[in-house]
Amino acid sequence: MDEKIKKANDLIQKGKSSLAVSIIKDVLKEALEDPYLHYLLGIARMKCGRFFLAKKALEKANQLLPRHAENLRSLGWVKVMLGQLGEGRNDLREAISLDLMNPLAYIDLAMSYFHYFDFKEGMEWLERGRALAPKDTFVLYNLKVAKGTKKEYLKYSASELQKMKKEKLNPKTQQAFRISILENYSFKKPLMRDEAEEIKEEARLNGLLASIISDEDERKIIDAKNKNTSLRIKEILKK
Repeated sequence: MDEKIKKANDLIQKGKSSLAVSIIKDVLKEALEDPYLHYLLGIARMKCGRFFLAKKALEKANQLLPRHAENLRSLGWVKVMLGQLGEGRNDLREAISLDLMNPLAYIDLAMSYFHYFDFKEGMEWLERGRALAPKDTFVLYNLKVAKGTKKEYLKYSASELQKMKKEKLNPKTQQAFRISILENYSFKKPLMRDEAEEIKEEARLNGLLASIISDEDERKIIDAKNKNTSLRIKEILKK
């Protein structure tokens, strides 16, 4: 089991999170009550754009291991990506209160404000994170992104920024954004059956009521007997 977990971690680091999902789910059959496995499943799903499914896994991790700083940080960020800003920021603040020295929670909270043009509060949290890890590459990258965002959007008036913020929070805009992330991650890559099922479920949770994988597409899904046929998400994610 430890070997499989290590393999899943390695796949996530290499940008192959979808494959890691399948491995983690297989390991979970042997250890259903292990909070770390649910956390790792949430991280893998999040990294391939399956935010609703990631939230489900991270909520399970939080249920099994309440008030764990890293679980809450990841859960908070997923909620932000789902447009649940109030809940997400509350989780991120609680993660900070549980681990005051982790700069990542400060950065995540900061970027939740920058994404919605609240530059003043975003910069305050960003500076707190930078104070804890002034040379950290993740911190410095987000600082660069934040400053670029602020510079680009400060040319707009307060009323224009408020209008743009309202548009970004529009459920239809949020849905389109999440679907585009899901599509971009899976574009031009072959899908195993479990991957296809996860994508179908994520799309359903995003509110796409019609099936996004047809019977014909199902026959094209790669399995152990047919490893030469590609199923492109660009061809199946249709509204």
